[in-house]
Amino acid sequence: MKTIYKLALIASIAILLVVYGLFFNRLSETEMIRWSYVWVPGLLFGAVGLKAGQTSLRLPIVVALVGIVALFLFFEVIFPAL
Repeated sequence: MKTIYKLALIASIAILLVVYGLFFNRLSETEMIRWSYVWVPGLLFGAVGLKAGQTSLRLPIVVALVGIVALFLFFEVIFPAL
């Protein structure tokens, strides 16, 4: 299981670096927000999986799903109202 969590972390960090490092000036704010729905859940999944050290995928998957819902609420409900 640790391999899966590490791969999720590495992939998420790689996407983060590409989006905000290499393509920062080429992507619109909307496109960067859309990419957040990819790398944030992966980052949460990997980090929680490694921290919990469990052999079960349940907790990391639940945390990743909660992260997706939190991102949606922030970007689609709260942020436009500011």
